[in-house]
Amino acid sequence: MNVVKSALLAMLATSALIAMPATAGNCRKIHADLDEIQSTQGCNPGLASCFLGEVDGNHGLRGVTHFAADSAVSTSPATSPNFLIYSGPFEYRTRRGNITVRETGVTTRGSEGVVTAYQEIVSGTGDFAGATGHFFVSGHKTGGTVETFVNGQICGP
Repeated sequence: MNVVKSALLAMLATSALIAMPATAGNCRKIHADLDEIQSTQGCNPGLASCFLGEVDGNHGLRGVTHFAADSAVSTSPATSPNFLIYSGPFEYRTRRGNITVRETGVTTRGSEGVVTAYQEIVSGTGDFAGATGHFFVSGHKTGGTVETFVNGQICGP
């Protein structure tokens, strides 16, 4: 009877480990430069404008990017009247696979200023299939150009 209980407990423990989300043991710290331009051409189908970019980072995060906000708060906080809060899908497209994140951020209104955002990985393909993690993005914008630094982690297979 104890052998059966031990085997059952071992099976349950193994299946629990398989079902557990990624842990710090298989996470990689990400550091990257991200440069984007506002564009009306080359956007995903159905979009009139977007931000297209190039990312140059470690752990395979090198390639091109695409972002278009799908929501924004139309009024700024009373104490920060020059800021706009937004959210939307952001895509990293690399030779190793793609990463799609949900970006939620804040930026100054107008073409000059700052931007900072949180990105949570929602899906991946290729080497990034099954990945989880998050990135923090911050930098500045000038005209239609946005220059930021990406810092965070990718966890997974």
